[in-house]
Amino acid sequence: MEVRIDVQLLLDNDITADEYVALYALLRNGKKTLASLNLNINWEKLQEKSFVKLGDTVDNHTVRQEFINLFSSDFDQMFAELLSTYPMKVNTENGVRVLHALDPDCQANKKAKNKYKKIVGTKKFVHNRIIQLLKVQLEAERNRLAYMQNLETWLNNHTWEKYANIKKSHGEDDNRITRKL
Repeated sequence: MEVRIDVQLLLDNDITADEYVALYALLRNGKKTLASLNLNINWEKLQEKSFVKLGDTVDNHTVRQEFINLFSSDFDQMFAELLSTYPMKVNTENGVRVLHALDPDCQANKKAKNKYKKIVGTKKFVHNRIIQLLKVQLEAERNRLAYMQNLETWLNNHTWEKYANIKKSHGEDDNRITRKL
């Protein structure tokens, strides 16, 4: 069984890689695989976080919806949230420039929607990270929104990744953007 782990997901949910693998194995009916692995798992902590319901033995543990929600969600709802967060239009020196259409299901958004589906699939944690970084970008670029990319270009270039470690500085120069290293 191959398991891909997003480190940011572990950090955001305060779980270890071992705990993640154990929950994932339970979710995918890998209880026999789980028994053969030498993992350090704090089952009580996972139960407190509502990720698992403990049974008498590990074979009787059940993964709860809270953990499942980290992976799957309604894609149409996620795309609609992206559209509502991403600016629809910006004012430029020459007038108004449209960045995406209002209706998530319209033909003009079809390419962007397909691209976003390839990026996030049904992984809610990936979507949440993109929305979080989009908000950082909007805060950092609030005085220069006229230069925002079209939504489709923004998705194709994975522009949100450029804002992963940017924090707004709180000092004399309030327009200065810095990176935390």
